[in-house]
Amino acid sequence: MDIKNISIAGNVKKIRKKVIEDIVNTLLAHNFNLNIVSPLSYGNLPSLKIDEVSHSNTDILFVLGGDGTIIGIVRNLKHQVPILGINVGSKGVLTEIFPDEINLAIDAIEENNYLIQERMMLKLKVDEKSIETNALNEIFLYRHSLTYLPTFSIFQNDFYIRKRMDGLIVSTPTGSTGHSFSLGGPIIDETLDVFLLSPIGSIQRLPPFVLQPSPITVTCSNKFDVVVDGQIKYLLNKEERIRIEKSEKRAKIIRLFGGRLSHIEKLGFDRTGVI
Repeated sequence: MDIKNISIAGNVKKIRKKVIEDIVNTLLAHNFNLNIVSPLSYGNLPSLKIDEVSHSNTDILFVLGGDGTIIGIVRNLKHQVPILGINVGSKGVLTEIFPDEINLAIDAIEENNYLIQERMMLKLKVDEKSIETNALNEIFLYRHSLTYLPTFSIFQNDFYIRKRMDGLIVSTPTGSTGHSFSLGGPIIDETLDVFLLSPIGSIQRLPPFVLQPSPITVTCSNKFDVVVDGQIKYLLNKEERIRIEKSEKRAKIIRLFGGRLSHIEKLGFDRTGVI
């Protein structure tokens, strides 16, 4: 793939001026055509809104920030262009390089020595409220009242669970390293297309379980909150029906230094012996 057009997006609260300056100057020195995605800005470089980023103006989108920044940008892209995460945040499971490694990334791009991982995303639909949005990591359902333990009902084809519990997390394989993992859930190969369901505080201590990515319908016997990727929150009414399905969109994450399950090391584990 001949890479000519690079756009740069990021978290304006985390990026120091010197960092963006060094990255822009290095890319310009290699004769890339650059765009800056608002709210970032830099000199006279052309500016794009996030929903204007497309394959016609962006071969690779450099995202400066942490995992939250990448997750938010992926969710708001109309066209899923390849993303290279540059870590100016904290953990950075989805990021691939630090700012001082920009030359390594450029070498890999110019030599076509990189991998684009396509990641499954979720779509949330609530017809009664005209809600429809995508998620890269997870959709988190939780009881709204802390003094009443409701019953959640989960349907998928001939699969059915109806149990009293605090809530439920529906994760993608990418999201298996997030909230679900902190609750004892498994790490799933990020290249698979599956749903990870993690019940929270169920009366019968239901374990996490993995399902095929067919649409799931969930209702709750009382008001409940729905949080998308830890960034968007909705309050739903008793027995209001939500639908979670595999999105037609797929995130495209660039990897330079590792393939499947490379995120294990970023979680602090030694990968010795991992295939």
